[in-house]
Amino acid sequence: MKSSLKGFLLSHRLTKNAYCDLFKLKMLKRDFDAKPQRAQEKGQAVMLIENMTENKKHIFFCGVPVHKNMGDQAQRYCIRLWCQQNYPDHEILEISTWPFYERDFRERIKKAIKKDDLIVIQSGYCTTDRHYDHKMHRFLVKSFPENKILIMPQTVNFIDEREGYKTGKIYAEHKHLLFLARDKVSYQSAKRFFPSTDVQLYPDIVTTLIGSMPNTSERDGVLLCIRNDSEKKYTDDEIKQLKNKLQEAGLFCEIADTNSNLPLKELIANFSSELEKTLDFFASHKVVITDRYHGTIFSMISNTPVIVIATNDHKVKTGTEWFKGIYANSQYNADSLDEAYSLAMNIVKTNNTIVNKPYFKTEYYDKLKSRFEIVD
Repeated sequence: MKSSLKGFLLSHRLTKNAYCDLFKLKMLKRDFDAKPQRAQEKGQAVMLIENMTENKKHIFFCGVPVHKNMGDQAQRYCIRLWCQQNYPDHEILEISTWPFYERDFRERIKKAIKKDDLIVIQSGYCTTDRHYDHKMHRFLVKSFPENKILIMPQTVNFIDEREGYKTGKIYAEHKHLLFLARDKVSYQSAKRFFPSTDVQLYPDIVTTLIGSMPNTSERDGVLLCIRNDSEKKYTDDEIKQLKNKLQEAGLFCEIADTNSNLPLKELIANFSSELEKTLDFFASHKVVITDRYHGTIFSMISNTPVIVIATNDHKVKTGTEWFKGIYANSQYNADSLDEAYSLAMNIVKTNNTIVNKPYFKTEYYDKLKSRFEIVD
């Protein structure tokens, strides 16, 4: 009922605009409730700026996640690694989105970033009017017209098209901006909203880890890696029914998500070892069924066959198109939970050993620096 009402509201221009404006009020409340966290993040960002090395070039890595989702933190980890490998003479300052809410911080960072510094923006489902990140993107693009800016692969989804076109006008004024879209639907949307910007189709950066992990022989059962947020399509009861059905067929089955149980500070400090544990967990199963995009990528890294089920938007389904024709017997799409069950049973029965080779690192990210540096 709730999704039907939302669909009706979004199908008419006037009601759609009203819905989007009401959603903005909801976001204002969320932002107000987060004031303590904003103050904490701002303090940390100010300290970073005050302590940065004066005689070095810098990379201002903005929009880093401050939650415990392993997929988003894996993006942060891989982007940092890419920056270190390609710009070893630069000092990297990692700043979350929260400080940009505060006017005094925005004025401070305007003075801190010099012409030779680079700006790199976190990847993810961020180019959307659903939260503040795209406004932070716009601020950086508008405030630093002479700096090279790299917006790492984005899912693009503007419910309120007014916001998309407003963003496009700001981006059009920047001549050193490279925008990466991480699926074909997002690429088409970015080209539509940002027609004057250099937009490239690029895979999620966590795919650079595919091919880095050996296969393991100790595998058992099925992992249901299922999200628990507004993007999910299937109810908890439907997922439990799938689990029961797999167990009745004699398979070990467990449900998990991609969120870490560690405190955030500890997770960031020990992310490499925590990522290794997560990948080992995925690798301990014969097959994964997931509606998580990074649940899919973690499966590919761990050489575990993965079945992708639908979510409420295009992000996961279109994101998996990257693997077609590259990794045979590794990734499958299921249009229903019944189809996911049948696929899982067949994968367990055939019990093929897969070893996914590196592809996206060599074909895309090893070439990104040269692509970024010709933007003009």
